[in-house]
Amino acid sequence: MRHIILLFFLNMVLCTLNAQQYIGTPGLIHVPTAEMDTVGVVRVGAHYVDKHMVPDGMKYDGEKFNSFTNYLSITPYKWIELGYGYTLWKSHRNLDPNQKSGFYVKDRYFTLRLCPLEEGRYWPAVVVGGNDVWGSGDNGKSGSNFYRNFYVAATKHLDLGGNRVGAHIAYRRWKRDFNEKWNGVVGGLTFQPSFYQPLRLIGEYDGNSINVGIDCELLRYLLLQASLQDGKYISAGLCFRIGLL
Repeated sequence: MRHIILLFFLNMVLCTLNAQQYIGTPGLIHVPTAEMDTVGVVRVGAHYVDKHMVPDGMKYDGEKFNSFTNYLSITPYKWIELGYGYTLWKSHRNLDPNQKSGFYVKDRYFTLRLCPLEEGRYWPAVVVGGNDVWGSGDNGKSGSNFYRNFYVAATKHLDLGGNRVGAHIAYRRWKRDFNEKWNGVVGGLTFQPSFYQPLRLIGEYDGNSINVGIDCELLRYLLLQASLQDGKYISAGLCFRIGLL
C-alpha cells in the first residue's frame, strides 16, 4: 500500500507525465504495443530501472543491480520508428576489481518498429518490431545482445462513456536464454479517464510478472511514467517529445 501511495504521489506532484516505454518507444511498462508516436516527433529521455526489470545476464560481482537507461528515438513516417539507447552497467573502473565501482560500462542497442496496419473502426493496429536488432551475435566479440527480442503486437482502443480503454497483446521472443521468462504471449490494458485523458493507468503481464503503472502528458512535450514491477519494485522515467515538423 505504501508503494502504491508513493506511485500516485510521485505522478501527481511532478504533474508532467504520457505513456512511454523504458527504451523510448510507445508501449506499456515492459510490454510493447502497436501504438505509434506522431510523425516527426523525437523522444529524448532517461529511465530508472529496478534490477528486477534488468536482464538476468547483466550482473556486477555476480549480483544484479538497479540501473538507468537513456535513449533517443524518432518517428520519421507513420509506419516506422527508430531508436537508439543504452543501459548503464555497473562495474569496476577499467574493469579492475581493485578500483572503485560505478557505471563505467554501457550496453547499447537499436530499436526498430514497423506498422503494416493502422487501427481502424473494426480492426486493431499491428506492429512488428524488435530491440537490440543490430549488433554482434551471441558468439560475437561483445557477447552481449542482452535486450535482443522480436515481437508482433496488436492494439485496439474503445470509447466507454468518454473513457478510453486500450487492449494490447503481443507475442515476443527474446534471444538470450536468461530472458526466456519473458517469452510468449504478453499484454495488458490501459485506461484514460474522460475527465483527463492525458492521464493513463496501466496494467500488464510481461510473461513473468504482473506490473502496474501510471503516466501522464503535459502540453504534449513532457512525459513521465512511474511503475511497480510485480507490484513491488519502483521504476520511473522522464521523456521530452520534440516535434520536428
